Amino acid sequence: MSLGVKLRNLRHTKNLSQAEIADRLKVSQPAYHLWETDQAKPTTENLLRISEIYNLDLYSLLDTQDQNIINNSTFQDNSSVQQQYYPTINNMAPPELLESVIRNQQQITVQQEQITKLIESQNKLIESLLKK
Repeated sequence: MSLGVKLRNLRHTKNLSQAEIADRLKVSQPAYHLWETDQAKPTTENLLRISEIYNLDLYSLLDTQDQNIINNSTFQDNSSVQQQYYPTINNMAPPELLESVIRNQQQITVQQEQITKLIESQNKLIESLLKK
């Protein structure tokens, strides 16, 4: 099941419109529509928000082989349920790895912003030197 189909199914189970869920996610309704139709992918930050809104772990949201979206509370006490309904969990990266990837992406974003500011400063300096 694609991410878009999962998003649509999750939204329907909560009886929410695309506009309502987009508002909760602080994105436009057209942007959210693109996610549901698999024409675009949400950012990592938006995926985290989506998982919080629907009380899902990120794995079940991103697992394209998972046919059942199951609430986190299902797994807290019953490992047989986990094995029956969520067999792909053993083939996935550990949570620490996913968290590390997310942290790295956030650091990259910060570094890209710093580089952009540095380039802008250098351009201003070059412009001022050329004027002299």
